[in-house]
Amino acid sequence: MTVHGRGVVVWISGLPSSGKSTFARRLSERLREARALHCVLDGDVVRAALHPAPGYTPEARAHFYETLVDLAVLLAKQELIVLVAATAGLREYRERARQRAPRYMEVEVATDLAECERRDSKGLYAGARAGRIERVPGVSAPYERAESPDIVASGGKDDQALDRARELLTV
Repeated sequence: MTVHGRGVVVWISGLPSSGKSTFARRLSERLREARALHCVLDGDVVRAALHPAPGYTPEARAHFYETLVDLAVLLAKQELIVLVAATAGLREYRERARQRAPRYMEVEVATDLAECERRDSKGLYAGARAGRIERVPGVSAPYERAESPDIVASGGKDDQALDRARELLTV
């Protein structure tokens, strides 16, 4: 899928600690160099900014992702390139964004579970394995990979995937 110009939601999905935020940050740098109007909605940052803080039950996740989709679509309709770095473990969350955004592009940050666990600075995986944390995507909650992503990145620092995304977004 080729995305031309502005007004697009770019959903960057992957397991926790897969490199979604790193990919978004690095793509943002490239878009800034190209003088493309854009913003980043990092799921963790948005979650921390909401009051009351959203929970992690299936219902709370559904509500959070609906809010995140609403924000992304609102900004895309203002002709921004909106980089959304968020797990969105169920395809249906990302599909809502695809259906509602003026244009949509999906990036799958495909990092294997063992590598995500190795680099997990928040201790989510260890907590899930010990039974202290419930509903961690990929361990105790579902994570549905994209069926046909526009770009598949090998971690957050995949230069080929970053170049391809920038190319698609700035043509």
